[in-house]
Amino acid sequence: MPLKTCSLSERSLWLFSRRADFWLACGGASVGLLAAMAIVFLRGDRELDAVDFVLSEFHLGATYGAIIQRRLWRDRRIDVLLIPLVILALTYALSMSGQAILLTSIAMYTAVWHRGRQSLGVARFYQRGSGGPVSQAHNILFRGAIYLPMLAATLAYTHLASTDYEGKPYLALDGGAEITSLIGFAAVCWVIAYFVFTLFQTDNGRLSRADQTRGLLVHPGEYWVVLAHVIAFGSAYALGASNASFVLVLAVHHEVQYLYFTYAMARRQVPYNGVTETASDVSTKSLSFKSSYNAGDLPRRELKSAASFLLWPVVGFVGAIVGGWLQLKWLAPLGLGGLFCHYWLDGRIWIRRSFLR
Repeated sequence: MPLKTCSLSERSLWLFSRRADFWLACGGASVGLLAAMAIVFLRGDRELDAVDFVLSEFHLGATYGAIIQRRLWRDRRIDVLLIPLVILALTYALSMSGQAILLTSIAMYTAVWHRGRQSLGVARFYQRGSGGPVSQAHNILFRGAIYLPMLAATLAYTHLASTDYEGKPYLALDGGAEITSLIGFAAVCWVIAYFVFTLFQTDNGRLSRADQTRGLLVHPGEYWVVLAHVIAFGSAYALGASNASFVLVLAVHHEVQYLYFTYAMARRQVPYNGVTETASDVSTKSLSFKSSYNAGDLPRRELKSAASFLLWPVVGFVGAIVGGWLQLKWLAPLGLGGLFCHYWLDGRIWIRRSFLR
């Protein structure tokens, strides 16, 4: 039987492969964003709304599935158990006391933060794969290219749509036209500076070997993610101020990227003939051994991995359907509280310390 030999250190440079990552997690997603915007212009958001409903429930299920499969409650009880219970209690308290506007406001700003932090986290995965930031200047430019567009998009939305978010009233942090324009201009300049920097630091041909990338190059996956992030925030919230469907486009992009990333992380736990590629292999490039596996077993192994990953996302989706059918009033705050818990957990379970457990 033919055997396929591949280095773990090389494979850890990408979630799946250069091409797949480009289209689903990185810069190729920008094409999908533009296509989705065209659909909104031409047909409306009916199809996107249905896709968002399915993916959003899968999205939440992927986070809770990661917690269950990795048994994170054993070592991180406060992060995984106590704080989510507090979040749920506060959500119910605000809901029962009629603080709908405050809840909508919290949902709006935490969603922006969550989506931006996801871009940061995925880009940092690639950054660690090439040995970390090239320099302190690279680190500063990189973070600014993530956070400034996020801030500028938020201010643009709250200035242009200061009365409602997705059809509901909220508390807008409107800094005025001058502040909004100034932050927007700063974000554009910062992003340009980041891409100019990467232009002079990147040599894609040298990524064929992982041991040649440490501390020398900017991983293309990193600036591809930044590109998609800038397009997503720069368009969705500015256009979303006049048509909420464009915010929905960003939500679908965010969900596809997250499901792709979480599946790749779950897949890295699958053993290759006795050698398990864990997340520690992602950030440790000193591995010198190679893993061989039977190429004929690949489809079966991939199918098994996908089925295992989809279990909890499907459970979450079915739970949402059943909850909608029951129409119990006391379940309504649970959905929003579960979303807030997801935002919290997603920011805690994917940090490097958790990977190494």
